[in-house]
Amino acid sequence: MSRARFAFAAHPDAIADLRELPDDIRDLALLELQNLVHGSDDCLPLTGRLAGFHKVYVDPAVSYRMVIQFRPAPPTSTHKREIYLVAAGAREDYAVYRTAQLRTNRTDLNRPADTDPVAEARVQAARSRSPHAPFDQTASLSATAPAVTSPSAPAASRKALLR
Repeated sequence: MSRARFAFAAHPDAIADLRELPDDIRDLALLELQNLVHGSDDCLPLTGRLAGFHKVYVDPAVSYRMVIQFRPAPPTSTHKREIYLVAAGAREDYAVYRTAQLRTNRTDLNRPADTDPVAEARVQAARSRSPHAPFDQTASLSATAPAVTSPSAPAASRKALLR
């Protein structure tokens, strides 16, 4: 095997994360870490609160992830850079990413701690309006004064009122 290109370090709790993974997933995670240390670039950059970190897919079903950071190695190291393992775990409900945020103090202090990020994203999407949607004046008018239609009016005329 070739000489390692990067040093390796891990958050103490990330080692515990690896121990808690199912055996077959842990083996795959360790293999991925070995490949990364030897120069593989099989990781993707993260954005948002974890900008500067990378995600690594562990299993073929991509149910498990690792969050790593490329950073300068300590002066005592023989390598210039190191791979720092921040968290490893299930992707479900963004668990591994929330763990990484907590370990790196990159949580949003304006958001209540009990808010579920998945639910928060759904609420944000529901409240948003497409910038490509035309402005509908009848919708704003109908909010102030409801249109009066007779119950026997044909459906086509009601559709015309809503346009």
